[in-house]
Amino acid sequence: MAKISQRTIDEIYASMKIEEVVGDFVSLKRQGSGYVGICPFHDDRNPSMHVTPRLGIYKCFVCDAKGNAINFLMEHEKITYPEALEYLAKKYSITIEYERPETDVEREQRTERESLYLVNEFAEKFFIDQLHNTEEGQLMGMSYFKERGFKDSTIEQFHLGYCPEAWDTFTKEALRQGYQEDFLLKLGLTHKTANGKLYDFYRGRVIFPIHNVSGKVIGFGGRVLKKDEKTAKYYNSPENEIYHKRETLYDIYLAKKAIRAADNIYLVEGYTDVISMFESGIENVVASSGTSLTEEQIHILSRQSKNITVLYDGDRAGIKASLRGIDLLLNKGMNVKVCLLPDGEDPDSFAKKHRDSELKEYLEQNTTDFLLFKAQILSEEAGHDPVKRAAMVSDMLKSIAGIQDNIVRAFYVKECSRLFNLPEETLNNELRRVVWANMRSAKGSSSSTPAETSQAVDPFPHITITSPKQETTHDNKLYESEKNLLLLLLQHGCYEIYIEQDGEKQPVRIDQYICDELFNDQITLKSPVLARTFDSYVKSAELLKDQNAIQRALLMSEDEEVRNFVMENLPTEIPKVSANWKERFEILVSSTHDNVMLLQQEVQNVLLNLKLRIVEETISYIESQLKQPDLEEADTELLLGYMCELLQTRKTISTLLNRTAS
Repeated sequence: MAKISQRTIDEIYASMKIEEVVGDFVSLKRQGSGYVGICPFHDDRNPSMHVTPRLGIYKCFVCDAKGNAINFLMEHEKITYPEALEYLAKKYSITIEYERPETDVEREQRTERESLYLVNEFAEKFFIDQLHNTEEGQLMGMSYFKERGFKDSTIEQFHLGYCPEAWDTFTKEALRQGYQEDFLLKLGLTHKTANGKLYDFYRGRVIFPIHNVSGKVIGFGGRVLKKDEKTAKYYNSPENEIYHKRETLYDIYLAKKAIRAADNIYLVEGYTDVISMFESGIENVVASSGTSLTEEQIHILSRQSKNITVLYDGDRAGIKASLRGIDLLLNKGMNVKVCLLPDGEDPDSFAKKHRDSELKEYLEQNTTDFLLFKAQILSEEAGHDPVKRAAMVSDMLKSIAGIQDNIVRAFYVKECSRLFNLPEETLNNELRRVVWANMRSAKGSSSSTPAETSQAVDPFPHITITSPKQETTHDNKLYESEKNLLLLLLQHGCYEIYIEQDGEKQPVRIDQYICDELFNDQITLKSPVLARTFDSYVKSAELLKDQNAIQRALLMSEDEEVRNFVMENLPTEIPKVSANWKERFEILVSSTHDNVMLLQQEVQNVLLNLKLRIVEETISYIESQLKQPDLEEADTELLLGYMCELLQTRKTISTLLNRTAS
């Protein structure tokens, strides 16, 4: 392959801006002199990628991805160094100079991946040329697009094309141009009959090229023009090295700038839905191409915006089938809304019948929250059947459990209470059970190894650095804080304290409150024994409502270390019960000093002390890293930024501890 000249490389390096290159793929937000965004190289939910324009680098302290703009492109797009240079040259309108022209032999020696991209690029140009410059293309392909109401500018912008109806027009031309038969077959552009004859897979169809986030052609969709019940309406590219349906979103390349500008994504189903909405002024729209949403697609979407609006037509069966995929959006921290179109309409037809302003107005006025929409759909299906309605409520709570924001979760519980005419307390108890189950699932089973159980997790959502991955010992303060938490659960977990909710004091079990706090701050215990004891407690508390019953269950644990810990730390005296509380609240309430306020303070103190120890350990870890002699300037800058944030957090917690102790 011909080598790009050093002068061109120097010009590319001088022109490229790290925030612009990373910003093509990740939604960045200003933070001080740099930017932060969701890291695309691991399953990131809180912005952990830092981009520093002054140094021209990016850095993720969670997965340790780092480098300059070229490193980012190579890693993100899985492309070679020359391809990254070509991408940047195109982006910054730099003419590439080669030290010598590329020969035919060197072209044949490209990697298979590069060759597949080249074949797709040729195919796209061929289909476009056939649409615009042949009589058949004008008569068949262009007529179809015009009947759909597509403008010439839109047809060009989406690179729409046409494949001739003849048996092998495209294949013959591709082979004549020197493209290998093997690549044509792998990409699905050409097929072979049983007797070895080659033919065009998309013959007689209009073509919708599919591009990845960086704009490269990765596949095609072809729509048949003649009515034939035996023939599928759409043909799509088969899975291959560069096209994976699970990772593909139609129009993501054209839509990404509009998505970031609007901070919202409209999700539709098909190619024409996207194009018609695009023509009506809604450019922040992508299509899942008729498939249920996948985690890979959601990962791509979440890097552009956390807000998504799903457009539905009136087909209830289709809506029901897609609900699971939408739940995945909630689990990934997306803010999901729904807009239901009138009966008999889809985004394509509806956009054509309404002016731009009318479409935008309809979308704004008819967009509703997804979970409330889901509740309505499930409620209609369940009718008055109590068993079906119970299953419906469980389904709703599974969706709500995937939401990370505790306030948002509380709002949904209140709405479900109103919709289903059920007490909020009942729904909250069931929700906690689901949340606890999810926590265990995320951590692994109770038989996890000590290394797995003590895996470090970000102590707070806004702190994007993991604390040191070291096992707690009986000598350090963190172990004592974790132990105090377990002792509190063992002695008083089933008793109630009061929390402020909607301006009123609401009773909540101590173990439920503690689990919510740990879940919301993404805290797991580091001591293997204490972590397994906590896990065993949660499992028992799901089934048992009495403190003594939970203690007995833990004493019968198959884990010898858990049994020994519980045996050594069970209370020796039964706390006395205030007759006034029993009479007033009609429940058994105990505290360390027959005073619910003191017990409430104790719960707050134990939790705050645990959080304080985690912050202090993280600060110590950062201090040790800052002493490393080979630490780069960018790393130092970011670590100091984390240090400032952690010091402020430590100050806040210390202030709260003094208040609760007073």
